[in-house]
Amino acid sequence: MRTAAWTQSVSVLDRLSAVLDAFGDDGAGLTVTELARRANLPKSTVSRIATELVDEGYLDRDGSLLYLGVRLFEFGQSVERPRRLRNISRPAIKRLRDATGHNVHVAVIDDDSVIIITDARGRSGHATASVGDRFPRDATALGLAYSAVTDGGNGDIATAHERTHGEARCVASAVVVRGRPVAAVSVSGPVPQVDVADVAPLVQATAFTIGRELAGG
Repeated sequence: MRTAAWTQSVSVLDRLSAVLDAFGDDGAGLTVTELARRANLPKSTVSRIATELVDEGYLDRDGSLLYLGVRLFEFGQSVERPRRLRNISRPAIKRLRDATGHNVHVAVIDDDSVIIITDARGRSGHATASVGDRFPRDATALGLAYSAVTDGGNGDIATAHERTHGEARCVASAVVVRGRPVAAVSVSGPVPQVDVADVAPLVQATAFTIGRELAGG
């Protein structure tokens, strides 16, 4: 059952969204009056919301004009980075999937976790991880490969055995851009079918390709 508090919170979000959506793509500043007209909200409401957004850095104020703030652009960049990584990674990981026949994942690091942001399913169609899944950083080959670079290593292949639905082997390598790891790519499958000596060079080559394309973009 939806409570009054829930309804009120939705209403607040609607008003916030209306104010932010009122800004055009040209970056031009708007007065409170113009914002109220575009957002179809009372001027007093927009004035209050704008003041709060300025205080939080979501809007900037220059005299009577309001502009989208730096904090919003920071959010935009945070969203754009994984999107670009996914777009660049997909062709490369599909080639790696085709070459090995196994599941391929790309993950980024979030504090002590790894988050899967894109994948390519192997021939079996079964995977122990899906896009959006989060795992402890030190418990996965993806996290170990990433840490191999941040801890002063050279990004060599890191391997780990994971028991999720049976015994699985995961071989991973960090994606490095200008000396800094930005992600990791892995191949995973049943232990008897994943030969590290065969798979490791392919994973490293894929990680290198993704890193090179990211750096050149």
